[in-house]
Amino acid sequence: MEQNTTKMAPRDILSIAAAALMAFIGVLIETSMNVTFPTLTKQFNVGLSTIQWLTTGYLLMVSLVIVCSSYIKGRFKERNIFMAGAIFAIIGDLICALAGNFPILLLGRIIQAIGTGISLPLLFNIILERAPVAKRGIYMGLGGLTVSLAPALGPTFGGIVVYFLSWREIFWIVLPLMIIGLVMGLSIEQITPLRKEQFDWLRLFLLAIIFMSLTLGFNTVSEFGWINGQFGIALVIMVISLWAFIYVSNHSKRVLVNIDIFKNPVFSMALLAYVFIQFTNIGINFVLPNYSQIADHSTSLIAGLIMLPGSLIGGLLNPLWGQMYDSLGAKRPITIGNAVYFLAIILFAAFSFHLSAIMILIYYILFAIGMTMSFNNTMTYTLTIVGPEKEADANAIFNTMQQFAGSIGTAIASSFLASGTGSNAATVMQSGTQHTFIFVGILILINFVFVPFCFQNW
Repeated sequence: MEQNTTKMAPRDILSIAAAALMAFIGVLIETSMNVTFPTLTKQFNVGLSTIQWLTTGYLLMVSLVIVCSSYIKGRFKERNIFMAGAIFAIIGDLICALAGNFPILLLGRIIQAIGTGISLPLLFNIILERAPVAKRGIYMGLGGLTVSLAPALGPTFGGIVVYFLSWREIFWIVLPLMIIGLVMGLSIEQITPLRKEQFDWLRLFLLAIIFMSLTLGFNTVSEFGWINGQFGIALVIMVISLWAFIYVSNHSKRVLVNIDIFKNPVFSMALLAYVFIQFTNIGINFVLPNYSQIADHSTSLIAGLIMLPGSLIGGLLNPLWGQMYDSLGAKRPITIGNAVYFLAIILFAAFSFHLSAIMILIYYILFAIGMTMSFNNTMTYTLTIVGPEKEADANAIFNTMQQFAGSIGTAIASSFLASGTGSNAATVMQSGTQHTFIFVGILILINFVFVPFCFQNW
């Protein structure tokens, strides 16, 4: 398809829809499992710290698969890549639905994560290859529904299903949609030529150590505080592994992901801003349902439903933000979105001790609007300025960091909740929630420095 036109072939639109459906389901299940943890701890007789690996392990595997996406895209046909991802997702879903113990459930989640890790970057690669340049913002906005709407809908979906049915129905309900997506994926045609390259298993191993050590380190903070020996050891292992990863990357002829792209300061700054937004988004989507249940004494159903209006409004407005990008450029929607996002965080922090359900609902609408306006446009802008030859690598890095930031965001948000003080569980939750919002507010404030820097240099 010629990108200098303004129309897309129906087959290309169907290809995007297939990849979007599979990616959406993967991300939806990712967050819908959070509300099942109390039930699963009782059913499988394991602690909450163990059950949390259903999300943490999932996100880690997704991150590691996504970082391989640039190599996978260059080596294999896109239709075959999609089919492999869909089959992994379906097999993992069936294992989870039928799991009789925790290890089997975790195995199913890891297999599912491989499918999601394949589908997410493939979605954006398909859009970048097929969407007309003049309409790229709109189509990237539609693709962004996956990474912005699904995580917020997850708690609502999971809460409703668990409240009326059981946690297993989460997997049975999405199974027919996965099969439909598999059939739709037959429409994918190959556009770019393939390359025969050698895969760099050593760098993938080192990256796994980096991600694992950071995750394990942050998971110790909620129990032992920020200054503890285990956290220090994890950081030392991470730093050594990172040095080894960079050294090998500069001397290896094998392929994983091209880190030379980090030499572009605009890419690095925009990526960091993107990570801060995702970190904040996933962390807050973890905090608010817990606040609602513990501080406001709401049911799991209500805790999920109060986030639904913001999720729907923010997600459905994604194409509009993409249209703003196409017509006004990237700077305006990114800056406005960052400001609205920051305002919502200030409101949450200021009223953390008195957040009613209606206040959470209203503030979360502001939060979701600002987040979606800046989030996807930041990615679209950055993938555009790196040039077509580096788009696949940039896409792999963005999607990898998006998943890993979510994993770390959950761990750190949990640590801040544990840092709260008070005479009962409700006041401890209120105090810890305020600590969380102050911290993420600082991160988003830093974005006001990153964003102007990106546009001053380009």
